Amino acid sequence: MSARLRNYVARHGLASTLFHVVYRLANSAVMLMVFQVVVLARGEVDWELAAGHGGQWGFLGQDELKRLSRADPSLELDEEFLSGAFARGDRCFAFIQDGILGAYAWYAVGPTPIQDSLTAVFGPGYVYMYKAFTAPAFRGRRLYGMGIARAMQALLEQQGFKGLVSCVQSHNRPSQKGLRRIGFRTVGRILVLGGRRPCLALCSPGCRSLFCARIS
Repeated sequence: MSARLRNYVARHGLASTLFHVVYRLANSAVMLMVFQVVVLARGEVDWELAAGHGGQWGFLGQDELKRLSRADPSLELDEEFLSGAFARGDRCFAFIQDGILGAYAWYAVGPTPIQDSLTAVFGPGYVYMYKAFTAPAFRGRRLYGMGIARAMQALLEQQGFKGLVSCVQSHNRPSQKGLRRIGFRTVGRILVLGGRRPCLALCSPGCRSLFCARIS
C-alpha cells in the first residue's frame, strides 16, 4: 500500500478509502460521477468562525491574483482560469498574511463551470461557492470555515441573498468533512454518466429546484 493510501486510511477509515479507490477505478473506464449538493443558509452560519484576522481577509482583484499566482504557481490560479472567472463576474475572497496568499474560495452568482463540460446552475438568491483552497503552510488554522463566515458577512449586503450552495464529488471525504464542520447540509445528489464526455446528468428531487448540472 502506498504512503498516500495509508495516510487516507488513517484519516478517513478503510470503508471510505475503498469507496474512493473503486470510484476512481470506475471513472477510468467510463464517466461515472456522483456529486453531493450542499447548502449553508444565512441563518445557519456559526458567526464565531468570523472572529480574528479581520484585516487579512477580503475580495481580491484580477491583477493582484495574477501577481500572487506568478509568485506561487501551486495556488492553481492560471491566467486562463482568472480571465474566465472575472469575465463571468465571479469573486475571490481570500486570506493574505505577510504578502502570501494563504487561503481562498470563489463565489459566483451565475452559471459556472464545474468540470468536464458540466455547468452549475442554481436558484435565485443563492451564491455558488467553488474552488476553495488552503496552502499547506496555512492548514490547521480553521481558515476554511473562517473565510466562508467572513464571505457570508460580506455577501449579506447583496439584496435577496439566501445562502451558499456548493457541490463536491462523493468520494472526496476530506471536503465533505470540512463542509459539514462549517454547517453545510446535504440537500441532494447529482449523477453524471458518459464516455469521454458527460451525456446524462440526473438530479435527486431534494436539490432539483435549487441546483442542477447542465451539460454544455
